[in-house]
Amino acid sequence: MKLMLLNAPSALLKPLANQRGLKVVALDDPGRMKLYPEPIDSRIKAIEHRTTSKLDWWAILNLRLDIAREQPDVIHAFWNQSLANAVVALTGLAKPPKLISYRGIQTIPSRWDPSNHLTFLNSRVALHACESDAVREGLIGGGIDPAKCHTIYNCVQPQAIRQLGRRGPFWRSLNIPQRAFVVCTIATIRPVKGIDLLLEAALRCSDLTNVYWLVIGPNHDPRVKQLAADPRLKDRLRMIGYHRRAADFLKCADVFVMPSRQEALCRALLEAMSQGCCPVVSTAGGMKELVRDGQDGLVFPIDDVAALEASLRRLQSDRDLVRQLGSSAAERVMQMCSPEKMAERAMHLYRLATETAGAPIPVSRETATLLASSKVA
Repeated sequence: MKLMLLNAPSALLKPLANQRGLKVVALDDPGRMKLYPEPIDSRIKAIEHRTTSKLDWWAILNLRLDIAREQPDVIHAFWNQSLANAVVALTGLAKPPKLISYRGIQTIPSRWDPSNHLTFLNSRVALHACESDAVREGLIGGGIDPAKCHTIYNCVQPQAIRQLGRRGPFWRSLNIPQRAFVVCTIATIRPVKGIDLLLEAALRCSDLTNVYWLVIGPNHDPRVKQLAADPRLKDRLRMIGYHRRAADFLKCADVFVMPSRQEALCRALLEAMSQGCCPVVSTAGGMKELVRDGQDGLVFPIDDVAALEASLRRLQSDRDLVRQLGSSAAERVMQMCSPEKMAERAMHLYRLATETAGAPIPVSRETATLLASSKVA
């Protein structure tokens, strides 16, 4: 079987290449290709492929030529833009490869949005890979056949769990006491992320003098800016803003909080759990699928500041519980979200998709001419 991946997670490439009988062709932006495993495995053919929009005609033409060259059995598109371009590129092919999507948002796709008919609601998409069960439920709620929707949790590379007493490379820059209890979150801060709830809980916990709050990510929520200015948080809140190595701050934290009002499955949560950071999450979306309350972390109801406050107070008073939950979280995320596990679930989809695979794709005279002349790279 030959598989063509469009903008796939770099961590997924080698586990897929290790699958017996599978040849992998990876199309991606040159900038993202810098994240690919080095050296590129000989079983992975990497092709530069730029996509700027859902109707990028140059990208569509090049993709059509790459399909004719490589003759894939399956195309798996991980971005909405690449999925839309693949739908158009497959138009008119007598025996097109099977097309699979990847959806990472929980919302129900609206039939009133024309762009959805180029992507998740398009009949050319054979199967849908969903980042969590919550995402799958959203697609089904949009009228998509449940048999076409399959949960494939995103993957994260295993990390070295922070040793006790060692806080990581950015610790000195934070000006936080060594024995402080540090609560961290990483997000593009918008109202849906619920970071305002975390800061409200922080204000309620202002009597806990050894607790420090670390918020990483660009802020687009005026309510968060207002709460962050409260004098009760002045000395113990660190608003970092955007940082290209945001995940490195997780080694400074005891607890990771994701208080989202809506969430498919937060990647920052996967990274935090992989480092043994104790997670505290809302019941939004797929987070409660990964974090078992009282076993891998603590789970509180959406928008319930009092419950979030109680969770943080409980953990602050019991460091042994923090370590226990963090250790279980690291095991849990590798059981469910390792690159190997994601590859295993993806292979199941590819086999399903190719049960009715057809003959090689006929190449039109025009495409053959372009391939011969190599005018389009």
